[in-house]
Amino acid sequence: MLLDDPELTASLRQLLIQQFLLHEVEHHTLQAGASSANAPVMPVAHGLIDIYKCLHQGEFGVGHTIGHPEGFKQRLFQEMARGPAPDSIREPAVENISLDGRMLRINLRAVRNLYADNLEGAVEDLSRVCVASAEISQGSSDHFFLTLEQFKKLNKEGKIALAGNVFAFPPAMVEDFLIEVRQLMQRIGQVPVFSHSETYRQLNRPSYRVAELTVLQASPMEVLLEKCQ
Repeated sequence: MLLDDPELTASLRQLLIQQFLLHEVEHHTLQAGASSANAPVMPVAHGLIDIYKCLHQGEFGVGHTIGHPEGFKQRLFQEMARGPAPDSIREPAVENISLDGRMLRINLRAVRNLYADNLEGAVEDLSRVCVASAEISQGSSDHFFLTLEQFKKLNKEGKIALAGNVFAFPPAMVEDFLIEVRQLMQRIGQVPVFSHSETYRQLNRPSYRVAELTVLQASPMEVLLEKCQ
């Protein structure tokens, strides 16, 4: 993977635009063309750590979060059963979080609406999908850090744009963040895993599980792919 690979750069750019479309633009009052390459719009619902988390999940999956399968299923049921489902869900049931389309976030609020009459069955099927997905070995630190460098380049060049508005973090902030990540990796001996930022949690209320595409396609939950928007 090279930083100047046009196909992979385009895939990352599209992935970031999708994430901002789903989880960023609703938190802004923007007019088309309000920003420019010289005056980008600073993300308010995403910190750099949230971009990192998305790309990390897309590269490595989330095997580290499964632990004991029965405990995982119990926590999933508790989250799925929490309160009444909203009348309308704007988020898709499934969203892509990887450059090759293999890793997906399954949004639980949308799933809860779709399976309101069979919540226990949905939890059983989805927990099996997640556990099987976690068993698939994938990702490399070299590929992941090249992806982060691609993000840095796209951010600096103002290539993350929606409706004429450029969303970008200050380049020096991105540079400092990536230096800190590499230093932390050297100290702990592995690629760091982070939680969502508090701002992202407050504004987007993330409620999802991560699954691998081929596992989902081979399961009763395959119907969720038809609900992608």
